[in-house]
Amino acid sequence: MRVAMLASNFIRMPPRPHDVPSGYSGAAEAVVYRLTKALVQKGLHVTLFASGDSSTTAKLVSVVPRAVSKDKTLKDIPAHYLEYLQISKCYEMAAQGKFDIIHSHLDNRSVFFAPLVHVPTVSTLHSPLDGGKTILKHFKQSQYYVSISNAQRLPIPDLKYAATIYHGLDLSTFPFSYTDGHGLLYVGRIIPVKGTDVAIKVAKNAGMKLMLLGWAAKQNIKYYKEKIKPHVDGVNVELHGYISRKGLLNNLKNSRALIFPIQWEEPFGLVMIEAMACGTPVIAYARGSVPEVIKDGVTGYIVNHSEEDKRGNYIIKKTGVAGLIEAARRIKEMDEDEYIFMRKASRAHIEERFTIGKMVDGYIEVYKKILGVG
Repeated sequence: MRVAMLASNFIRMPPRPHDVPSGYSGAAEAVVYRLTKALVQKGLHVTLFASGDSSTTAKLVSVVPRAVSKDKTLKDIPAHYLEYLQISKCYEMAAQGKFDIIHSHLDNRSVFFAPLVHVPTVSTLHSPLDGGKTILKHFKQSQYYVSISNAQRLPIPDLKYAATIYHGLDLSTFPFSYTDGHGLLYVGRIIPVKGTDVAIKVAKNAGMKLMLLGWAAKQNIKYYKEKIKPHVDGVNVELHGYISRKGLLNNLKNSRALIFPIQWEEPFGLVMIEAMACGTPVIAYARGSVPEVIKDGVTGYIVNHSEEDKRGNYIIKKTGVAGLIEAARRIKEMDEDEYIFMRKASRAHIEERFTIGKMVDGYIEVYKKILGVG
């Protein structure tokens, strides 16, 4: 099977901490890199469309020598123009019969090109279906779609969905630990919708140290200066920006719990499964994909965002910040055997549902289904 893996050329693959510009996460690029590598290992003929400085086991096709976000010679050209140039190259090759299927990770851009060739396009949706994604309402049948959670589908439930496929991890790269060294951990951008300020409130009220592994984009500097910086004392609240992969894994495995107080409809939340893969339970609001990813009371706790927004009947009956604080205190005060059981359960949960193997098999089944092959 010949697969065109169509990704952005804005960030190189795989994304290293210094490759990811301020305001971006690099999560989608990390997923595409893992998926491409695994598909090649399965024997598929994969052509990756990405920046020229990307590293991949697939055949690499690029229209720019370096990631657009890092190439200063391209600063006068809008980044999306260069993505469209790459998309055009992919569909030009498809028209020449080079591929059996196109797997796009640029859903609201490839949608304009998909009807122009006979080669089918399946597009993975990596972000919420709002903002610029609403254009897809006008192209519901132009390409197939893969959602990364069932909750992600809600704004546009009638797209031509082929499947929901959860992100998966190569568990050999995620060290499991029975014990913890730190208190609460927050990983992600420092922005209001991620609830960074809420994480600080929870840690302080639960009497736990908080490690912030986050970064603030220019448009969020005011939020950072007013809501975050005054609380960073280097003792109770530590702040580190981009750190090495090794450093991230050490923090993930050595934390008592990951705090994930999202204020938006998170389509997946890769850091949740990364934490649980290391044995670290997760405390999160019941927004977006969270109820699909966490097993309440088993791999962490799910908390309703407010009395007016109750998504489910969870163990923690308090809502909002008070509920998150209670969840943090419960994990803090667990006896050793109970806590070790939760860490083991967290790892087992990922082994059962969120592995790279399950993700790859899911996509291969989608390709076969679309192409009508056994």
